[in-house]
Amino acid sequence: MELSTSTNICAFTATRRRLPVEFCIEQCAKAGYKVLDFNFCIAMNPDSPLRGENWRQYIDSVAELSARLGVRFSQSHLPYYDVDKKKGTEEARLMEELIRRSIIGSHVLGARWAVTHPFTVYAHAEDEEVNRSANLTYYAPHMELAQKNGVGIALETDFDLPHQKIYCSDVGELIRLCDAFDAPQTAGICYDFGHANLQKDKSTHREKLNRIGSRLKAVHVQDNHGTEDEHLLPFFGSIDWDDAMAGLRDIGYDYDLTFEVQEFGRCLPADMKHLTVELSRAVGQRLLDRIAAPLT
Repeated sequence: MELSTSTNICAFTATRRRLPVEFCIEQCAKAGYKVLDFNFCIAMNPDSPLRGENWRQYIDSVAELSARLGVRFSQSHLPYYDVDKKKGTEEARLMEELIRRSIIGSHVLGARWAVTHPFTVYAHAEDEEVNRSANLTYYAPHMELAQKNGVGIALETDFDLPHQKIYCSDVGELIRLCDAFDAPQTAGICYDFGHANLQKDKSTHREKLNRIGSRLKAVHVQDNHGTEDEHLLPFFGSIDWDDAMAGLRDIGYDYDLTFEVQEFGRCLPADMKHLTVELSRAVGQRLLDRIAAPLT
């Protein structure tokens, strides 16, 4: 297991303007990161180079930069949209093309697992079978493309909204969806600690991770206070990280420990962004030490 972070770790500014991915990769390399998660969600921005005719050349340039800096990519995050609400729209057609490019791009960058979100059929939000069937149908071509490119798709834990049931907010739903693909080399699970902390149930992270077991192929390490998806560094929210890391230790998780903490340090000026990246390295090492601690 190695410490990793999404390329969005220092991407945002106080005004929500995005700093270039190249800047983020360079900051991570300077801080000592050797492994990264490429955040293809940048394709959701109208001016993203992933939307242009030269999108493949752009990915090649990222691969060249990372190789020059001694950094590799072990996972990625695919762009996503509201599949149920946008079905049949021009936006959906555009997003499907961007997802296709991102799966291919994940292969080019060497990422083994690409993370994405299951979607909810809102008119039948409480009906697990309807939602599982819809997700199986929708993701079938994505899984096929991923398999051809040697990439797996890791479906991410979600959380319910105040007045809306969200599919796969329940770990059991996510496990059953993952198993329904019957393709353990292509379909897996990404456990987002922050999302799980927002779900109002009595299960601990350790208990949830033990249920997921070997299906776990990726994690998003982030903290919050149990009320909003804050994407903070661990120890700045309310998550019990001893319990969380014990869960990873229990199941013998050996993929990477990957931060998704884009909101932490967002308001720092660009010339101070390195402080967030450097602090994340120290926090991450503490988490790795806890995973390595004896079982209790």
